[in-house]
Amino acid sequence: MSSTNVDASKPPGNKYKVADIALIKYDRLLQKDPEEVARLFSACADWGFFYLDLRGEGTKGYIQKVDDLFAASRAYFAQPLEEKLKDTSQDIDIYNICGFKPMGPQGLDSGNMHQKSNGSENLRVPASLVYQPDAPSKLAFPVGMTSHETEFKGFIKESGAMARLILENLSDYLHLEGAQRFEAFHDASEPSTSSAVVQHYPTTNLPPNTSIGHFTHTDTGSITVLFNTEWGLQVHSPVTSEWEYVPPRDGCAIINVGDTLKFLSGLRLRSSLHRVVPFVDGWSSESPSRYACIFFLRAADTAKFTDADGVEWTAAQWLRRKFGSYRQPHEEQKKTTISTGKKGFAGLWDPESKHPADIVV
Repeated sequence: MSSTNVDASKPPGNKYKVADIALIKYDRLLQKDPEEVARLFSACADWGFFYLDLRGEGTKGYIQKVDDLFAASRAYFAQPLEEKLKDTSQDIDIYNICGFKPMGPQGLDSGNMHQKSNGSENLRVPASLVYQPDAPSKLAFPVGMTSHETEFKGFIKESGAMARLILENLSDYLHLEGAQRFEAFHDASEPSTSSAVVQHYPTTNLPPNTSIGHFTHTDTGSITVLFNTEWGLQVHSPVTSEWEYVPPRDGCAIINVGDTLKFLSGLRLRSSLHRVVPFVDGWSSESPSRYACIFFLRAADTAKFTDADGVEWTAAQWLRRKFGSYRQPHEEQKKTTISTGKKGFAGLWDPESKHPADIVV
């Protein structure tokens, strides 16, 4: 199976809290197994996070694409910054859905990390390059990743199908019909900000005023499909109200629900707070960096929903508003719920703490 993942059943020490999230079998979702679909709904309603078990004959090719993307991303991020910046667009309307985004102040996000910027760099490829290849667009595939365009686009297509299968099963469980079904809001032929991202989280040579990791947030879209190489992802537990690790697990994707699906479900599904922190002094004794491959399924730009405060948004408006909030000063972010779902929510973690998993909000 994938050489990039580790076994979550072997946590490095007993003092680190590991989230007790469900393991859902992809093969059973394909079969629309009633018991598995019920477990899927419970996982999305209770935690908003679960492992998707991909250990089957039908997913070997997909897992190989993930492994290839990890190898490609390591090579890409090892390039000098000036080379990666050739893939950057400063147009605010597309900056967050296409191209290279540097870490720190150059990345534009303020984050909410105790007055420090986000400590990851990423390369984002919009799904529209796969689903609407002939549509007029100023978006283009990143030049620095062209030798891996086939694998990247294959990852988008197969991850998108996987995410839509999850939506179909949730719609079935809730007995939704027609235009009210979740997948109806995610027509692949319609423009959206769905995208795939590869990320690099280094522990050394960070820009000034930059924290290792990724700030506290909920995801903007509907379904996130995640693979990563090291411990670091934490979810704010709805059971203990503490930060608990969601480690990578061999043969599995980590799936989580985003804001849009939460709102489309009438708040029946959970969009949980999560963050990325270094495991103790680094990602591990073997690796000074953490890498991630992610697919974000987002609703069509024109899809409408009502948030928890009763305000109506389109999916495009919600993304623009939420991503814009990350660029605001921290004091301004605390006045609204849009970044984290919690007004006045504190920052990520205390940089002086050796065990950020023990910090309680």
